[in-house]
Amino acid sequence: MPEGKSRKVTVIMPAFNSETYIERSVKSVLSQTHRNLELIVVDDGSTDRTAQILGRLGRDDSRLRVIHTENHGPALARNAALDEVSEDTDYVTFIDADDEYLADALAYAMESAESGAELILTGFVIVEADGREREYNEFDCLVRPEDMRTAFPRLYKANLLNQVWAKFYSARRLKESGISFKDYLWGEDRLFVFDFLEQCPLIAVRSECKYRYIMHAGESLISKFYPKKFQVCIEADIRAQELCERFGVSDDADLRYMFAKSVFSCITTLFSPGCSLGEEGKLLYIREISSNPRVQKRCRDTSGGLPANTLCRILRKGHPRTILNTFRAVALVGDRAPDLFMKLKHRK
Repeated sequence: MPEGKSRKVTVIMPAFNSETYIERSVKSVLSQTHRNLELIVVDDGSTDRTAQILGRLGRDDSRLRVIHTENHGPALARNAALDEVSEDTDYVTFIDADDEYLADALAYAMESAESGAELILTGFVIVEADGREREYNEFDCLVRPEDMRTAFPRLYKANLLNQVWAKFYSARRLKESGISFKDYLWGEDRLFVFDFLEQCPLIAVRSECKYRYIMHAGESLISKFYPKKFQVCIEADIRAQELCERFGVSDDADLRYMFAKSVFSCITTLFSPGCSLGEEGKLLYIREISSNPRVQKRCRDTSGGLPANTLCRILRKGHPRTILNTFRAVALVGDRAPDLFMKLKHRK
């Protein structure tokens, strides 16, 4: 790179009916101290004022590009943006339309570009609706292929590989590999990150939390029910095991823990407001999960401690009514004691 020329970062934001928060989110990108950037927002078939807000913001800053599509979900929206990344882009990153960056987020990440890292992970903060903040980060380090034997389980359990955001990806590597998002409404982030990890020769981990994931009043800590969620959990665990073999991971207790947590999440979503399954439908769904050979084999002896392993034992015994009632109680904890629920959910 010529001396004095800063690296160009393309930020991708899918947006659907985001009129309440998108202006703040867009401005957190355009006001970055690192100025060499473009922001591609995909208006994913919004029916509110999202398009008008983006049009106004775009007139004030030519670095904002807006793509309008029919509503297909965030995965395909991100793929549409990836197709539009300019040739002179050095790194690609992602942000959700209701989240925000700290002002120096891009500059902080680009400090690690000097190392030649093709994936840069930064810490992030979950901001709960009552204003409490919870940080997720790991210590500064460079991770080479020979380090992945220990780094992969550690970073995965630290919740740094689950989301597509708070990461900066080599644009060249993305283009050459052809990696894209699978058309899922949950878990597509993790699969994308796994696919990139397999191709990545050098990772930089930065400890400071520069991305703010914002939870809003009225949002439940229990994820929405998604019929394909268990299918995606299985697919993600298969990929995780493949990466363990590739990186020479000898003890995958952390990986089993992450799989178990995702299975627990599948069941707790049965108690989300949007789940339309009746009692018998929920019992059938639980029976399908608990009898699955991968669940029986993998949901045991995890690194998650007593709470996780107790739930694993209940799950493996396969009594649908007992499982239903147990996870009904877990969901109640999420509603009545959110701080405890978050500590259990994101235990490192």
